[in-house]
Amino acid sequence: MAFLLEISKNTHSMLLATATPVQMYPIEAWDLLYILSQKNDSVLGSEVSKWRTNPEKALNLIMDKERINSNNYGLIEQCEWLRNPFPPADEDPMNFGILRRNVGLSENCFVIRPDVFRDIINSGGPDGRRVGRILENGFMQNHNPFIRHIIRRTREYLERNNNPETSEPYLKKIELVLMGEDEKESTKLTPYLKEAYECAEEFCELLSKRVKGGGFIKTLLLKRVGSTMIAGLSTAQKMLSWGIESEAILEEDDEYEEYTYSKGRKKPNTEDEKYSEVKDLTEEERECLRRFINKLEANKDKDPKYELVLTLLKEKEFAQKGCIIFLQYYDSALWVASEVSKDLDNTVVGLYAGGDKSGVMVDGILKRCTKEDIKQKVKTREIKILVGTDAASEGLNLQMLGTLINLDLPWNPTRLEQRKGRIQRIGQVNEKVYVYNMRYKDSVEDRVHAMLSKRFQNISSIFGQLPDVLEDVWVQIALNNKAAAERVIDEMPKQHPFAIRYESQAIGSIDWESCTKVLSEREK
Repeated sequence: MAFLLEISKNTHSMLLATATPVQMYPIEAWDLLYILSQKNDSVLGSEVSKWRTNPEKALNLIMDKERINSNNYGLIEQCEWLRNPFPPADEDPMNFGILRRNVGLSENCFVIRPDVFRDIINSGGPDGRRVGRILENGFMQNHNPFIRHIIRRTREYLERNNNPETSEPYLKKIELVLMGEDEKESTKLTPYLKEAYECAEEFCELLSKRVKGGGFIKTLLLKRVGSTMIAGLSTAQKMLSWGIESEAILEEDDEYEEYTYSKGRKKPNTEDEKYSEVKDLTEEERECLRRFINKLEANKDKDPKYELVLTLLKEKEFAQKGCIIFLQYYDSALWVASEVSKDLDNTVVGLYAGGDKSGVMVDGILKRCTKEDIKQKVKTREIKILVGTDAASEGLNLQMLGTLINLDLPWNPTRLEQRKGRIQRIGQVNEKVYVYNMRYKDSVEDRVHAMLSKRFQNISSIFGQLPDVLEDVWVQIALNNKAAAERVIDEMPKQHPFAIRYESQAIGSIDWESCTKVLSEREK
């Protein structure tokens, strides 16, 4: 970034191309615009503009995580975001174009003086009403610098549209066959496991009555047991001795770390999550946990999700096509890798996890090796079945594998997109890839899935990915607050501004070499 900032000051024009404008956090997109803005006020405005000096608020406003009050002070603040940089005329000739002309702002200037803008607002004339309409009609979401200076091309767009020079799609289509999405395909729990899940729900309800706030902690057991019963069992056992091992439970949870990071912290802060209230469980809560543990320990059947995994690997030929099995938690991943290696004779199973926990499993015995070794073994087809935690959901290319099983559904839905991207990528050797999403019937995941299944295609954040705010939906459903969950969903935009600007209204193919007019008047 330091290098780019330096050369940005010494170049007439700059184009940045990236496959991951936002890899983890939206601020990364702002970094790219900041690089582009070094010599150009049209990008983020002048040095004192709010887009430059307050990136966190800028991102929150355009993602609708934060809103400016509609009072007089709020109007003044909104005008500050609008006037610096002021949009170009061609973005909306009837509003931006007319305002530019009326205040004498040339096409290569992008900052209106504050006193001039104040006069417009205070005049109460046509220009003041015009500014009011701009602000009311979604200025922050539809006319912000990110929409203006970032051109987004999705995989779907490139697969759907032909390159006029070759008459072939820009990108070869890799068809995604999604399985497990039908309402009837949720995994039924055996009577013992259903009773155990009900105990987990009861425990969550007891905590929610006693502990104020701290939604993440209160729903922790439901989140774990929704992954696999083995994860739920180990979590409940640790929870019985909260004061000793509770923080370890949280720190091994990738989503908890993300959750706390998004609140501006560098590491999990259990005190803020009402940890001090939760660690001293009541006797009723402890008794509920004991019943949960007893139900699971008395159960003689294998986890029904695991039984389905075996069916897919053997009968649906997932093993033959090559398969990555994703889980959120290491204890679950280790258990699944061990069981698969024992149930499938002469099969090497890879285990890909964070830190130094990766290795290869044969007949239930784990031999440690590096992640690089595992990548190489997948490439040479020595490993055709890989079990991974979400440490495998980024930066791992698995074009040799043709199937993916999400043994659990992460409560942060962006993770599902990251997982799918491991196999649906350029270089995939298969024309079709198969993805199976699992969830227990009548679980939190099943109830959320029923609410979101029709809306997933339309819900998107800054770059069309699923917004992190949807994690709140899972928590609210776990706490039986269906109305609150529906409010979060309903507030999501129906169509993303990037799609409107760069796909619905995409510019056609142009033979630039034959054009008689390319440069602006000023550049000529």
